[in-house]
Amino acid sequence: MNHNPFQKKLFGAAALLVAGALAAGTAFAQAQPGRFARGIRAALATLDLSQDQKDKITASFEARKPELQALGTKAKTDRQALEALMAAPNPDPAAVGAATLQVRANRQAVRAQMETMRTNLAAILTPAQQAKLEGYLAAKRQMRRSMWGPPPAAN
Repeated sequence: MNHNPFQKKLFGAAALLVAGALAAGTAFAQAQPGRFARGIRAALATLDLSQDQKDKITASFEARKPELQALGTKAKTDRQALEALMAAPNPDPAAVGAATLQVRANRQAVRAQMETMRTNLAAILTPAQQAKLEGYLAAKRQMRRSMWGPPPAAN
């Protein structure tokens, strides 16, 4: 299945979100029903977390939950605005460019949040658990690549 470059970038961003969500913790899983929650629970279930670790992960990500939800809402709104601009009969190149840059800025903000979440999670996990989680995420990335091909280059 061939995808245009815009679809590949969107898929790359979605793949990053999934990887970050897997590392996010049980609090996010409880707040987001559906596939994300199942994926997060599956990743964390492989780690044999102690109750203390579960509590720390939950507290850490509950504290970030409002910020993450606001970022998700903003990103969705900005993507919809870009799609609306591009769907116009005669799109204004300047407006489309500005909207594209905003979508890109949102993607970078999500990446920064994911890195922060991974750092917080790494501080809670033991080295063996970290290695196991990295192996799990690497296997998921490999599975995605075998299905969709490699993600587009990061901007």
